[in-house]
Amino acid sequence: MTGALAVALFALAGALLGSVFGAPALGALLVVALQQSWQALQFRRLNRWFDQGAGHPPVLFGALHRVAWRVYRQRRSSRTRSRRLATMLRELQRATQALPDAVVLLEGEDRIVWFNTAGARLLGLQRRDIGAPLAGLYRAPELKTLLRAGPGDLHTELPAPGDRSEILDLRLVPYGPARKLLLARDITSVVRLRTMRQDFVANVSHELRTPLTVILGFLETLAEEEDPALLQHGLRRIHSSAARMQSLVEDLLLLSRLDSDGEPASDEGEWLRLGPFIERLCSDLQSLHDGHGFELELDHDLAVRGQERELHSAVTNLITNAVRYSPDGGRITVTFQRVGETARFSVTDQGLGIAANHLGRLTERFYRVDVGRSREAGGTGLGLAIVKHVLRRHHSELEVHSTVGQGSCFAFALPCPNPAAEKAPHA
Repeated sequence: MTGALAVALFALAGALLGSVFGAPALGALLVVALQQSWQALQFRRLNRWFDQGAGHPPVLFGALHRVAWRVYRQRRSSRTRSRRLATMLRELQRATQALPDAVVLLEGEDRIVWFNTAGARLLGLQRRDIGAPLAGLYRAPELKTLLRAGPGDLHTELPAPGDRSEILDLRLVPYGPARKLLLARDITSVVRLRTMRQDFVANVSHELRTPLTVILGFLETLAEEEDPALLQHGLRRIHSSAARMQSLVEDLLLLSRLDSDGEPASDEGEWLRLGPFIERLCSDLQSLHDGHGFELELDHDLAVRGQERELHSAVTNLITNAVRYSPDGGRITVTFQRVGETARFSVTDQGLGIAANHLGRLTERFYRVDVGRSREAGGTGLGLAIVKHVLRRHHSELEVHSTVGQGSCFAFALPCPNPAAEKAPHA
């Protein structure tokens, strides 16, 4: 029923009622006035409910009742949808904040809209930077090139702004009109491994090329040589070079095996007394190198559990290194004692010492502090890398302390929690 028709019907009803009292016009006017006042009251109720924006609609009649309840149902559906979207947005923000990679939202002229915790850590961003252009905060040519790049070239590597020793991988993902997503990942370890792999290939090639050159050179010379003394000298050089190649290959194979094997379980291996082995090794080395003296502090009854061949290899590498890099007459102190719930091994020499900038890279394959001296001493450059892998498989790690001009100390501690178990038959 339309408003005009309702007014006409109410006026007619008022006129009929007023005719009873002889005043039909006044009756029509009063009834229409009452109807309009009632309608205005309902509109005020509806308007007040609209302003409040919550709760059930007021008591209304007619079309206003239907309108109010339709609005109420739409509001309730909208609030439910809004709560669901807000929950999803919060979960998305929490997930993004938990990412180890930086996420930065950019819009317009590459202005920062939002960034996660990793973005603040890796890119050095702060809350006051929101709204600022990223290129103005991070003045790196590679970043500017990335921001101007086309769709097919949205990736680059560059140093982190706070610490240039860290390398970041940056990727730009357009996701809307004038909007981009910048992703940054710390790939320092990946770059370091890539460099180590390249150095490894170059070093292996160099280490093998030298003895091969010697062997081939002497073979060509000896092919036409008849002097027995020169023949013997050439054969000795060939044998020395071949032995060096064999030692290098054996160390590479051992490293490969250690890399592929996982850590031994706690119930694997056997109980070993390393003290007697260390004593025999030092005795043999002293007979070969008269200029070196050994000072031993060994607990012959102390036993550890592990792989015999691997632990012997680690101990041998550390002690022979001390012999190689100690001057004639230098004292080498070797200890193997219980310290708390560990069996601690250490070897201390009086050699040249190692500068602090080299200590972190000593266990890299083929890394040498003094290349000429290392090759002259007969090492393959893999000994400390083998030690590191062996100790990792035995839940330990190598400790290095060194002072230039005073010597070095290499040590490690193996778990040994049960003194009653130190009854190993092997020595």
